[in-house]
Amino acid sequence: MTIKADLHMHGPIGFEPYWLRVQGYAEKNLLQLIADQCFKRDIGICAVTSQSDQVDETGVILRGTVHDRLGFLTENHLASLPRGYDADTFGEDSIVVMRHGKRVYLVNGQTVIVQESGKIFDHLVVGSNSVPNLRVFQDTLQYCNDNGLTHGLEHPDVEEHFGAGLGRAEQLVEKCDFVEAHNAQLRWSRAFSKFPVIGPYTRAFNAKAERFAKQHDKPIVANSDAHRIQSAGIASNEFEKDDLDFSSEDNLFRTMRRTILSGNFKINRSYESRLGWISWVGKFKAGIKGEKYKTQ
Repeated sequence: MTIKADLHMHGPIGFEPYWLRVQGYAEKNLLQLIADQCFKRDIGICAVTSQSDQVDETGVILRGTVHDRLGFLTENHLASLPRGYDADTFGEDSIVVMRHGKRVYLVNGQTVIVQESGKIFDHLVVGSNSVPNLRVFQDTLQYCNDNGLTHGLEHPDVEEHFGAGLGRAEQLVEKCDFVEAHNAQLRWSRAFSKFPVIGPYTRAFNAKAERFAKQHDKPIVANSDAHRIQSAGIASNEFEKDDLDFSSEDNLFRTMRRTILSGNFKINRSYESRLGWISWVGKFKAGIKGEKYKTQ
């Protein structure tokens, strides 16, 4: 038997009231919506990925805020799930939700904000959202490895969207566990690159990242990078269930990292729909214009 994992899923664009309203999630149980979407696509592990520059003095995402996404779901939606759902915390960094014989483990994830050479970059972590932000790459990688965290290069060739760039990635890849070489949001073919809203964000970047990973003998992962709940699980990684130990959170994270490092899994490639991409990107651009999401 196998289990599918989407290791990079943000959910809504943001958990602020503005984003929830414009994406149609206001007044709804977000935990229920995410779990239901995972059940629909047979996703057994889903990383709810936080990303924010709203941090404490150590660089860690502020606890007890909308920016700590899994924490927010735990505090605000776990106890209010409708009848028929059985859910509880599985550990400090995970929730398990069950319904009709199906089970999904929602685990913490983080797009760490790396600051280096006057630029900002993204780095993907699974199993925690407490990695300090705004450090240089080498310090970030060292922190992840010292703490046994699963981590890798996030859409590495998309420098315009905070990827490391393949030149810089050459110096980083050996300290990483994987390369995210299929990002489902890079859904457009190169022919669409002339459209300003699309620009360079095309499937060609996935192909380059995959070649890079193979050249460096690094495992390739495929993720949704979903910014709307309906897109959770559109791309995934499929593990043999016997390779994972679900007896505790620590054992699950340890065996998942071991399996990823071994490369003994397969990936399921698929892309965001055209309408889905246009929907969330259009809402995102409208929301950040004038920083509406901070005031409405």
